[in-house]
Formats: sequence, C-alpha cells, structure tokens
Amino acid sequence: MKLIYMIVVCLAVVGCDGNRDLTEYNLDENSFDAEAMVKIEQESGVDLPDDAKGLAFCHIPPIDPIVFAKIEIPASTQELIAKQIGDLTFSGTHFPKGFVNDRCEWWPAAPKNVISSKQAFNNGYYVELYLVKEEDDFILYIKYFTI
Repeated sequence: MKLIYMIVVCLAVVGCDGNRDLTEYNLDENSFDAEAMVKIEQESGVDLPDDAKGLAFCHIPPIDPIVFAKIEIPASTQELIAKQIGDLTFSGTHFPKGFVNDRCEWWPAAPKNVISSKQAFNNGYYVELYLVKEEDDFILYIKYFTI
C-alpha cells in the first residue's frame, strides 16, 4: 500500500505538470519556442543572441537526455558566437564520431562551411557545436548530453 501511495505522489508531482522533457519530442521553426531556447542556454551554458531563431530541435530522454538544436544566428552576432565557441575548454575526450546522430534526421553527418567548432565539457554537459555558413545564413548546430 505504501508503494502505491508513493507512485501516486510521484505521478502527481512529476507526471501531471505537462513537462514535455519527460518524452521524446521535436520542434520545427514554427514550434521552436522561447522555452526551448532558454533550455539550451541554461543546460549547455551557451549564450544565444536575443534575435536568434530556432529552426529545429530534438529532445531524446529519459535519464541522460540528448538535445540537438539548429539555430539561425544573426550575421551581426556570429563573431560573438564564434568567440564563445573558441573560448570553451576542450573536454580532453572525443566522444564517438557521429554519436547518436542517427537519432536526429536533420543533424549534418559532416558539417560544411564550418566557421568554428568545438567539443567541450561545459555546464555539466558534453557539448558539440558547429557554427556554419549555409547560403546567406549563419547556423549554429548544437548537441549536448550527459553521461
């Protein structure tokens, strides 16, 4: 009986608040919201410009979530993002090439026109970043996870 009570309490506290991070979900440029942008900044430790535009987002739970994001960076702030990437400390460990990339269909297998990139351990997460030039746009690809 005590176990049932604990399960009910846990579901009431965690499961009923509409926390989308408990499930796998994807966002596109129409559904990529401010909540996702704040999540990326808080968890990865990367400061994004206010006028950055979310293009795609993929969240894979449960215990050690993996997050993929594709964000358009205004040309006026791309140098600040490149500097921020450069200032990150290399984690000293390369995670496997292509780690979980197959879980996200839009993640580039081999990013092209890379301006700046880094694998780092930042803010408690392993972070992989690519700032690339795609046609006339600056795009930040970011993937982060814990192990």
